[in-house]
Amino acid sequence: MTETEARTVMKAHGWSYKERAIYKHSPKYIYAKRRQGLKVIERYICPLSRLGELTETELVTKLTQSPSAGKP
Repeated sequence: MTETEARTVMKAHGWSYKERAIYKHSPKYIYAKRRQGLKVIERYICPLSRLGELTETELVTKLTQSPSAGKP
C-alpha cells in the first residue's frame, strides 16, 4: 500500500493520515486521527517503513476496532 492509498482509505472511513517521529532523526510512524467532540483521537497504524506490507483489510480493521481491543 502506498501513502496515497492509505490516505484515501482513511478519508473514506472518516480518519486523517498523520506521520509522526518520536525524535528528530528517528523512524516515522503512521497514525490515523479524527475529531470526536472536543477531543482528537489518534490510532497507531504501523511504521512508515512497513506501509508497503499493509493491506487495505488490515488498515480498515485497525481503524474500526475499539481503542481498548488490544489491551488485556
